[in-house]
Amino acid sequence: MKEKSAYYYLKLYTFTLLFITLSFFLLYYARLLLIPMSFAFLICFIYYPVGIRIEKRAGRGPAIAVCLVLLTLFGILLFLLLSNSISVVQEKFAESGDKVTTLGENLLRNLGSMVHISPEQQETLIQRTYENLLQGTFPFIRDTISLSAGTLAILLIIPVFVSLIYYYREILVKFTLMIVPENDVAGFKATIHETTTTYFKFAKGMALVYLIVGALNSIGFLLIGLPNAVYFGVLAAVLTFFPYVGIMIGGAAAVLVAWTTYDSLFYPAAVVAILAIVQYLEANVIFPFAVGAQLKINPLATLIAIIVGGIVWGGAGIVLFVPLAAILKILADRIEALKPLGVLLGPEG
Repeated sequence: MKEKSAYYYLKLYTFTLLFITLSFFLLYYARLLLIPMSFAFLICFIYYPVGIRIEKRAGRGPAIAVCLVLLTLFGILLFLLLSNSISVVQEKFAESGDKVTTLGENLLRNLGSMVHISPEQQETLIQRTYENLLQGTFPFIRDTISLSAGTLAILLIIPVFVSLIYYYREILVKFTLMIVPENDVAGFKATIHETTTTYFKFAKGMALVYLIVGALNSIGFLLIGLPNAVYFGVLAAVLTFFPYVGIMIGGAAAVLVAWTTYDSLFYPAAVVAILAIVQYLEANVIFPFAVGAQLKINPLATLIAIIVGGIVWGGAGIVLFVPLAAILKILADRIEALKPLGVLLGPEG
């Protein structure tokens, strides 16, 4: 009996490990298809409560058209903010030429005895370094942004997926219910409804995260006397929609404004410190609690979903894997064999 029990658990753990490995393999190598589809489903679920009201009054076509218009406006707004930030950074960087030169001269003067560089060589080196930064940094940033946003094909296919998924949603639901055992159909309908509300709650949680991060940035910038503190605080928060690159550009704009406004290095250093502290709180406290509370998953599960999503799908996975974990929690609560997983993902108590 003991041997049979040991063999049973060995087989269970082996198949579980194999399933996890194959899932990661599929998610990674099919990401070019799964990422835009996942974003499309996310958008459809978020828009559905609004779209169904428009559909009842004007029909499905106008409801889809409104969704695409809102999606387009949202994308245009984000890219306008990003473009404006790049312009501010480039302008302030150009204005800071004298300060860059002075700072470089002071550094080289202090290190002159060690590196044995003449004053003429120091001046030439500083000028060339500044020109290379000015000429090479911003094309690099633009290239990085285009890569982080994905290819043009993926950006264009997301609205197509949104339109088709919303239009053929009944077929998708019918197909799903047909492959579910008959005894579980009623419960699975409730699961689909709960999944819809889960995505909508995810959007509310993300909005709360941006609000809190923008407020904390703004308060910090106001305390140090940064010009247009609220604008730069909100800008740095909103641009975190673009993982890694967004905070770099939004933060650089605030740092350069602080540097060109004041003669002391304390102010740009303070801006960097504020952004670093707020980003740490956002990643480890604000996001897990604000989004996790809306999705009814605990902060530990939320943080693990963020890390795993970043490993598998990069920046897109950081956004998408949290609601996917919430859906897994919903399924685990309704499938007897997955009850322990539901307990692991769920909130305390």
